[in-house]
Amino acid sequence: MTAHDPQGAPEQTPGQPVPASSTFPPGIADVTSVLFRQFLDLLPDALIVVDEQGHLVQANAQATAVFGYSREELLGQTLDLLLPERFREIHRRHAAQYFRVPRLRPMGIGLHLFARHKDGGEFPVEISLSPLHVGDRLYVIAAVRDMTAQRRAERERTLLLQNLSVQGELLNQAYDAIIVRDSLDRILLWNRGAERLYGWPAQEALGRISTRLLRTDFPGGEGAVRTALERDGQWEGELTQLARDGRLLVVESRQALVRDQQGQVLATLEINRDISERRQREREARAMLAGHLSLLEQLFEALPLAVALVAGATARLVLANQAVRRVWGVDWPFGQPFLEFLQAHRIIISDMRGKTLAPEELVTLRVLREQRAIALYQEQIRRADGSPLPVLVSALPLHVPPEALQGELLRQLAPGEPLALVIHQDVTPLKEAEELKDEFISIAAHELRTPLAALTGYAEMLLRQTERGHGPPLAPWQREALEEIQQGTKRLAGLTEELLDLSRLQAGRLQLQRLPADIVPLVRQVVRRLQPTSERHQLEVQAPAEPLVALIDPHRLEQVLTNLVENAMKYSPQGGPVQVRIGREGDGQAVLISVQDHGIGIPRHQQGQIGGRFMRAENARAWGIEGTGLGLYLARALVEQHGGRLWFESEEGQGSTFFVRLPLLGEESEEGCELPEDEETTPAAPPVREAGA
Repeated sequence: MTAHDPQGAPEQTPGQPVPASSTFPPGIADVTSVLFRQFLDLLPDALIVVDEQGHLVQANAQATAVFGYSREELLGQTLDLLLPERFREIHRRHAAQYFRVPRLRPMGIGLHLFARHKDGGEFPVEISLSPLHVGDRLYVIAAVRDMTAQRRAERERTLLLQNLSVQGELLNQAYDAIIVRDSLDRILLWNRGAERLYGWPAQEALGRISTRLLRTDFPGGEGAVRTALERDGQWEGELTQLARDGRLLVVESRQALVRDQQGQVLATLEINRDISERRQREREARAMLAGHLSLLEQLFEALPLAVALVAGATARLVLANQAVRRVWGVDWPFGQPFLEFLQAHRIIISDMRGKTLAPEELVTLRVLREQRAIALYQEQIRRADGSPLPVLVSALPLHVPPEALQGELLRQLAPGEPLALVIHQDVTPLKEAEELKDEFISIAAHELRTPLAALTGYAEMLLRQTERGHGPPLAPWQREALEEIQQGTKRLAGLTEELLDLSRLQAGRLQLQRLPADIVPLVRQVVRRLQPTSERHQLEVQAPAEPLVALIDPHRLEQVLTNLVENAMKYSPQGGPVQVRIGREGDGQAVLISVQDHGIGIPRHQQGQIGGRFMRAENARAWGIEGTGLGLYLARALVEQHGGRLWFESEEGQGSTFFVRLPLLGEESEEGCELPEDEETTPAAPPVREAGA
């Protein structure tokens, strides 16, 4: 509805368009209003028209897009609708002041002005104000520009400038020499690292040809480097350059081309690192290494041990010293497999008892197949001329990284092919000395038997006759002396029997009288017999109810079990339980007997020696425990003669567990003993523990 003032001029109600002039006739005024609105809609900025009361009386299409309101939602509303609440009060004060002195005025340049969207969000704006007089009424046209994208671009530009500044400073602070060259090799960038390395300050280096300034020497020529850069866009390698003070520099250089969007080369980035000192150290190290290698080669050739490097499942010879020929009596050609070499020269390898070893039993082949160390294994080589040679064989699998294999050695090996070092030691002198020692032991043992028997007999006779009342009674000290003689002769008799068994074993005359027997009652019998000998130990047996029948020599197996149980008690001086367990192992074709104590244990560094002749642990001596070191050696040899194996696990201070594995009746016996995963030996050499022992 329209109201009129006293002079008859129409008064605009909120929401109606503002007429262009109050003097136009009504028809023309309507046309003018439409044209004015269309003109406003074509402008790129958001335009709003506000009266003195702060009401929106006109808005163009861009304003509706910027603020999110339709034209109908805007017209007639106060300007507070488009202002964040925090700006409304100060706007009213500025609006009142502006209407008193209206003028063309830009707002927001250098200021942070914000408008409010229909969804409540705020966005930055710049505003220009212009007064509009329509008749005697004053309006304000506000051109509002959304500055969101521009402010975002300004922030990104500021951040980019900051990053460029930081990157430039980083380039300057970099330790490496960083040089940027144009397409004509003129220096565009020369950082502080380049100044430090080459000695020229940036102001002297910029604009000069880098290759001439530094007298660069390219590997393979400058043309090859340029070709690689053009082809790959980058190049890495070593360059030789000259510093300002005349020093010759070796640098590790990385170069890359910088291209524009059309692929044209804009510049070359070059990063150089001084490796002169490193190269000098490498040259010195190579010279020293060459000297060491020469010395090692001489030592390798001079070794009295036959050392061979073999490869592949067939043990093909890769490397050998001169002693290899002395051991085999003939040359072993490089590249020839081991079995082929033996067959070509009619060489036979046997164990120390003269039994020919099958190919799968040969240490040289086993180490490659099983990939575990074998130490001090006794073999006997019978060469083509019939001469025997006793040797100790040790073998070690090698795991050599590919980069360590160089030159001729690398060409001889296939990828992933196993390698092993095999050492043969001629023990002929040791064997002769051992035979003399064994002969002496045999003679001494035999000679001791007669006087020991006499001593034992007379001591027993005196004690027995006195107890029967024959002759004068013995004084207490006399009885004690005779009992000491009895105990001493008994120990000597046991030692004599051990020495005799040792001599029989070494001479190959220790024969077993094997027959089928149940192992369970045999074990129980040994435990019952030994329990009364100690009040501080509790012997326990865990055994199945079923019989476990094996082909054994009962007397010799009893000797083995007695030794193990007596050792368990002897090496547990503080007393405690000793557990003896019997049961089937694996697929049930073998019996496993274990004897566990909780005594002093065996030091880890000596476990490889235990089981050798006359070998005892240091802590046993420290505890004052008596022994000869023969019992376990004989026990192991006897178990092996039964086709079984003996090993142990031990931890010093916590105790030991000894294991005996024997084939049950019906399982084919295996000659020898399966040995530890890391070391191995035959009866004549110090045995070692199983893996994990």
